[in-house]
Amino acid sequence: MSNSLTRFVSKGARYLYLHLWQYRTIEGVHRRRVEQVARRGHARVVFFAFSVPLWKYQHLYEALAADERFTATIVLSPPIDYDDDIKRHDLAALRDYFDKRQIAYVDYDVDSCEPPYDVKGRLDPDIVFYPQPYEHLLTPKHDCMAFYDRLVAFYPYSFMTGNGKFNYDFHFHNLAWRLYYACEEHLREAQTPAWNKGRNVRVVGHPNGDDFAAWRGRDPWKKIDDGRERKRLIWAPHFSFVDKFGQLPRANFLWTAHFMLDMAQRYKEFLQIAFKPHPRLMTELYNHPEWGREHTDAYYRQWAEMENTQLETGEYVDLFMSSDAMVHDCASFVVEYYYTHKPVMYISRDIEHFLVGQTALSREAFSHLYIGKDEYEIRDFIETVVMGGEDPRLEERDAFYRRYLEPPAGRTVARNTVDDLVTSLRLPQ
Repeated sequence: MSNSLTRFVSKGARYLYLHLWQYRTIEGVHRRRVEQVARRGHARVVFFAFSVPLWKYQHLYEALAADERFTATIVLSPPIDYDDDIKRHDLAALRDYFDKRQIAYVDYDVDSCEPPYDVKGRLDPDIVFYPQPYEHLLTPKHDCMAFYDRLVAFYPYSFMTGNGKFNYDFHFHNLAWRLYYACEEHLREAQTPAWNKGRNVRVVGHPNGDDFAAWRGRDPWKKIDDGRERKRLIWAPHFSFVDKFGQLPRANFLWTAHFMLDMAQRYKEFLQIAFKPHPRLMTELYNHPEWGREHTDAYYRQWAEMENTQLETGEYVDLFMSSDAMVHDCASFVVEYYYTHKPVMYISRDIEHFLVGQTALSREAFSHLYIGKDEYEIRDFIETVVMGGEDPRLEERDAFYRRYLEPPAGRTVARNTVDDLVTSLRLPQ
């Protein structure tokens, strides 16, 4: 049998197994686990974490850790395809994040020859929260594929602005027990592409809303002691240079990289810029034929060391809230920056093409942003909106915020989630 025929038969067998068996039986698996938890009156919960920017569960973890009906454990586990140096960096940042908060966690050693921590055997979780909805993301002992016999749950790591399979119809979406989504529009969008028609979706609000609401004025910006007041701009480039992971390519970094450095140098007396790259960008640049490790490291180092710039690779709520504006092409930030009520430019050379197939909610979110298709438009945004203070789209962004981003029932996202867990698991009230 040829390799192509073997792959075709294997793919067909996988499809039949999922759609004729696993998808149809998973709800029964969930019911049996819920019965066990209800009889016990207590649920064991595990949160996997692999980077600070994608850790969306802090408020939920704190709520569950303080509730005697739950035992909550955090397990560090980096994506298996990340460069080892990046794994070490991200794990060190996570350790620092949790240590500062005096939160215990199960650690991960990139250099150890020992097998990864046996979460299923040693913690025996009932509920497992994942940072992303992708299979083959973590080491096999931690990957979601090893836990579909438990109650897999998920907060989207960004406010979803796309539709179709990528956001709503992976195997994960159909096999998870709970998908906690931000708004009713996301529930309606899930009901068409998802095999299970979104029966496992609950609307609780966007988890980052709790982070922004809890901001206490911390200022992470570099101090420049020359007596000048500078506007603070965030530049957050995405990593997708090719059609990968089912996403449209956004190769803007390749043509904006040195232009944005030039903006920082040209306006150094009036502007500070924080370089906030996607966590995967460094890995992609290491593998890019025109960049590589040496060029990439030197570029990142330049942003870290220039007088009026800084490199930001960790948590970003403080950075966002204390900024004046942002330029980016990360879908996850399209809506999240709305929480700041500050002006934002999305970079796209062909926004109409990019928006093809997007939902009405997504198109509305983009319609209130400034769009930059070339260097001239980015420079004009920096000069007119950021440094000049002109922001004619403020009121329409605020209206969007009130309509879509305020959490249901006037409660926090964490509280809405805990309430659903207690009710769904039939735990003591």
